[in-house]
Amino acid sequence: MADVHDVAAAVLGATGPESPMKLQKLLYYAQAWHLARYDEPMFAARIEAWRRGPVVPEVYLRHRGQTEVGPWDEGDPARLSDRERSVVHDVVRRYGGFSRHELSDMAHAEEPWRDARGDLPETEPSTAPLSNRVMARYFRRLTSAPEEAFADAVASVRLEGLEVPEDTRATMRAVAAGELTMDEAIAREIEALRRS
Repeated sequence: MADVHDVAAAVLGATGPESPMKLQKLLYYAQAWHLARYDEPMFAARIEAWRRGPVVPEVYLRHRGQTEVGPWDEGDPARLSDRERSVVHDVVRRYGGFSRHELSDMAHAEEPWRDARGDLPETEPSTAPLSNRVMARYFRRLTSAPEEAFADAVASVRLEGLEVPEDTRATMRAVAAGELTMDEAIAREIEALRRS
């Protein structure tokens, strides 16, 4: 398992100097995608559900008060395995073009951050940890085949003690198969609610 400072050094080595908030989000995505691909964390450091999104406090303590972070002297990217370097490369390629605010908004919309915060308003501070299990499940679903993603979604609902009505299942299958857009599916569900 990598040290989070080695991961931070690898991220900054690939991106160049970044804002602390953007570094934090890229660390979150590196951990999440590693969990999704390999079902094990990339690093052991805790990720918490802060107001501005996921934050690794151990890294925050190093860059606190800075507006930009550059070379990460506490870490060495050469200590990462080929697999870890590959995930960092993919994350930087996928997310590196987004601003810190866009990444923060994206993380706020994702299940791992929302799940860790529970009912806490977005404006309230929190040190609740993000669940590795939730990160793995959520990000794995993003690359699942449509039927697998559908089955995972239905199973998640059942874990909450709920059932998915058959008409909703049909709509979900149509979206997964590309037969309906998400907007069309939402319109269909709203219409069904109006009729009931």
